[in-house]
Amino acid sequence: MPSSVLAGTGPVEFGLQYASIVLVWYDWFLMLPMEVKYIWGSKIRISTIVYILCHYALLANVLYVLAISNIHNERSRQVSVLGSHPLLMSMLHSCDTWYKVIGALSVLGRTAIIFSFTARTYAVWGRRRIVIIYLGTLGFICIALDISHIPGLKCIGASPLPIGTYMQVFMNEVFSILVVVFEFSSATLTFVRCIQTLKERNKSPNNEARRRGFWHITFEQGILYFSFMSVFTIGAVVLNFCAPPGFYQRALNSFTLPLSGLLTSRFILHLRKCEDDLSVLGQLTVASANAAADDGILSIVVDQGFGWDPLEVDTTANPDLRRQEREDSIASPTSSTDSCILSTIIDDEDFEWGTVLTVPREEDYPVAAPSSSIHRTV
Repeated sequence: MPSSVLAGTGPVEFGLQYASIVLVWYDWFLMLPMEVKYIWGSKIRISTIVYILCHYALLANVLYVLAISNIHNERSRQVSVLGSHPLLMSMLHSCDTWYKVIGALSVLGRTAIIFSFTARTYAVWGRRRIVIIYLGTLGFICIALDISHIPGLKCIGASPLPIGTYMQVFMNEVFSILVVVFEFSSATLTFVRCIQTLKERNKSPNNEARRRGFWHITFEQGILYFSFMSVFTIGAVVLNFCAPPGFYQRALNSFTLPLSGLLTSRFILHLRKCEDDLSVLGQLTVASANAAADDGILSIVVDQGFGWDPLEVDTTANPDLRRQEREDSIASPTSSTDSCILSTIIDDEDFEWGTVLTVPREEDYPVAAPSSSIHRTV
């Protein structure tokens, strides 16, 4: 196959490839202030590691785009002139090694993206295990198929795996289809949960802060992700089935990975910002702490940085529901002053996730509660 076909040296291809590089760096500079404040200025959590992999694995895509734009032509020209010169073969071997390193970085980025959307969907569905089992299985298969491409990466073209060309083509097709199924499933589950939340909100008055809160961001980012990425992932499936083997068969991968990583890292940043706002307003529900106690190791892996159930947040933020809870606690002879609380999940050096500070409400007592009444419960 000619090197021009492999490298996609047409002006349109070059324009699109370098446009993806500009997009990655422009987004990095645009989001740098939020990244410094909410990522580097806070404690390291699982979501922090996922953010780093999503955002900085894009550098591997930049290197890959530069490689297929320049190295293919130069190396192919040298091969045609010098043949199998030992020095040239050594250079090509080194280039192949770097291609595998770039491929491994890309797999790490895709793994972080899949993990992020699995954790996010699991969190907004109230940590239901059926959700993480379904999406986790799809994501694990996608990651395994993506890893299978690494041994065949080369500077010029791509070599099939030892298992055979037919099986490699089949794995490429399955990988493309499963990625579409995974993204569609995550977006659909998020959309369904959004509809449920909107129905619940319609039953009681809302204020602007709640309308612009966590679920507004989840809805916006979920639909945005599905709308943009579905075009590229479906196109990638079409190319995998219709295009001949080579560069054009995987041309859209230059856009799917950076866009996925870009949107995922932005989503994590906005979740951190919203988490900080809700913590200040005292609207972050204690249901996440209860879920953490029930889920065990899952609560450690899927931390608060991936979101929480919006219906539980609304329950805590709804003054009508909180007033009803206070009335029920007063009517109950076994209830204590801890029943009327402003619940806040905190995360600092002295407390771990799930620690609850209970603050008695002033309007429920004839005399304001002294500051010493604030105590820690586990």
